[in-house]
Amino acid sequence: MAIQQRAERTRQEILSAAARVFDRWGYERASLARIAGDARVTTGALVFHFATKADLAVAVRARARAVTGITVESACLSAEGVGGTAVDKLVITTHALIRLFETDPVARAGERLARELQPTDPASSRDCPWRREVSRLARYAVAEKALRPGVDATVVATLIGYVVTGVELEMRCPCPPADALGRQAQLVPLEPEELR
Repeated sequence: MAIQQRAERTRQEILSAAARVFDRWGYERASLARIAGDARVTTGALVFHFATKADLAVAVRARARAVTGITVESACLSAEGVGGTAVDKLVITTHALIRLFETDPVARAGERLARELQPTDPASSRDCPWRREVSRLARYAVAEKALRPGVDATVVATLIGYVVTGVELEMRCPCPPADALGRQAQLVPLEPEELR
């Protein structure tokens, strides 16, 4: 049992290291040697768990989808306590996604890999769970007549997607602002009442 636990721990360390390397370097510039070095394991140990870089990318994307899915679900559940309207959920979800992409290399790596490995596939953004949920919430907000007349749900969802993607990209800048984590309120200062 101890051997299995150690193997699973090593696998998780490799996965975390792969996320950091993919986040920083992208798919093309990432190498198994670089990932193994970041995980502090031999390349042989790495390929025991993940035979190829493509296998690692698939695993990182799956973990990123899980993390973003949990984040969105938690945000929607927490919005239930403050009224639970679609606008409440949309604002709280947007704030949660911004925090996630500011702090979590797994989420950023998953987003980067999705963009780099399927750059021309329009279905890839529809396949993204957090984007799909943001679109759904925006449509519900329009249906609830919670947004100003004439506001298009697609435009709202696209804008939120751009904001979150901008955060993901900015966190990779060589000199991110020292107060990056504190800027969330400045990026999306909207409260549900301001959208009505």
